[in-house]
Amino acid sequence: MKNKEYVNNQIKKCLKEGKENEIKVGELLIHHCGGTYNVSSFIDDIKKHIDIWWNSPKRGLIGIDVKGLRKNNRQDTYADDSIQWIEIKNTQGRDGWIFGEMDYVAFMTNTEVLFIKPLNIQKLILKNIVGKELVYINKDLPFYQPYQRKDRKDIIIKIPTEDLRKITHFKISNNE
Repeated sequence: MKNKEYVNNQIKKCLKEGKENEIKVGELLIHHCGGTYNVSSFIDDIKKHIDIWWNSPKRGLIGIDVKGLRKNNRQDTYADDSIQWIEIKNTQGRDGWIFGEMDYVAFMTNTEVLFIKPLNIQKLILKNIVGKELVYINKDLPFYQPYQRKDRKDIIIKIPTEDLRKITHFKISNNE
């Protein structure tokens, strides 16, 4: 029972943190670029991987999937903005969020938010995973190594934030 409570509390914490990040990115977009934003519906979030809809003054309605800071390993105390995790397959073995219908993925760092087109991320990953086997151990996992967690159907990849900076479409300061 104790373990179940811990897991439930961790899920609640992650969901709360995710919503806070979505609101922060929406507010930063308005502050730096103008327009308005709305948090997406539950269906758009789950099916399309769109967290917020930004009504850009120049381009109209834009769907954005917000990715907050992540830890390198679950046991780490703090998040590491030098790495990002990309979900190729989800825990059910279906296409991961990288294949969603969003216009941009917004990766948060300590100092900025990077807005990247998903197709550019897909191309970057494809170029860097050729010839690499799927592994099941996360210890000292190198970049671009396809990884599957024990008893799951997901496939995730750790990539350096610096590589994402090279394919960023636009960025905004994370500080107002």
